[in-house]
Amino acid sequence: MLRKFFAASLLSFMILFASHTSFAQFGKNKVQYKTFDWKYVQSEHFDVYYDAGSMYLAEFSAIAAERALISIQNTLNYRLTSRITIVVYDSHNEFQQTNVTNSYMPEGVGGFTELFKNRVVVPFQGSFSQLRHVIHHELVHGVLNDMFYGGTIQSIITNSNAFMIPLWINEGLCEYESLGGMNAETDMFMRDLTISELLPPLDRLGGYLAYRGGQTFFWYVDNKYGKAKVTEFINKLRIHKSLEQTFEATFNMKIRDFSDMWERDLKKRYWPDLSIYQDPRDFALKITDRRDIGNFYNTSPAISPDGETMAYISDREGIFGIYTQKLDSKKD
Repeated sequence: MLRKFFAASLLSFMILFASHTSFAQFGKNKVQYKTFDWKYVQSEHFDVYYDAGSMYLAEFSAIAAERALISIQNTLNYRLTSRITIVVYDSHNEFQQTNVTNSYMPEGVGGFTELFKNRVVVPFQGSFSQLRHVIHHELVHGVLNDMFYGGTIQSIITNSNAFMIPLWINEGLCEYESLGGMNAETDMFMRDLTISELLPPLDRLGGYLAYRGGQTFFWYVDNKYGKAKVTEFINKLRIHKSLEQTFEATFNMKIRDFSDMWERDLKKRYWPDLSIYQDPRDFALKITDRRDIGNFYNTSPAISPDGETMAYISDREGIFGIYTQKLDSKKD
């Protein structure tokens, strides 16, 4: 959406209206530090734009996109009706200068898909496996945009009864599809959430939970009913444009009842772990505690070569920053 990238860690978020509802103000325009010399390569379904000198990156992205599209189309039982543009930047710094959207791209955003022209925008951050994952994730958005909205925002504007896919379904499907089901990081996250009795119902999965909880929902449906049920669920959502009707038509139960079943089965999966695993507080020193700091995130730790200091990302001062801390104390 993972380890180091909490925020490719958030991997990506959809920018549906930002490009045309968030206009830059005088004196606050997004600064572009570099003059880009755009070129592009074409594959069967994609036009991949890149800065001159990065053809290899563009060709890699095109191949990754075509391979991802095969999997996505098989999962959704849907064939893309129009070409998708992919814009690849050489670094996150260059990605932040994009004018595909007027919105500022913070450090935590690993890519986005905008709906106005259904364009995918991603940065290369030094890892080809991460790039492959982000492209796959964003292309699920692109195919869903094409499937539900005809690939553009115009159809939403002209249709007063337009249905917006809930965030937890949208992002959850992207993670489920791009990661091949469940991955270790999401498994650990959901274990902690379930054991701590903090798991919200499906229709209240928001923020970061939309990614992890939504992914777990689709993994659960796949494991309980088979992958064909995932396909059926998405296609019936397209037809009914109502969560309640979709759950009734797909699972023959209300979303509330399905959510209760989902939570019960997750507890059956994770609660036995209480007797298998030790609580980290029994053998380790907890050196960050968001309750004391009053923040939300302390993530992506990296240990110094001498093993005495840890660097990590935190929002302890209101915005994300990198902090260092001695491993033998709670002081910076």
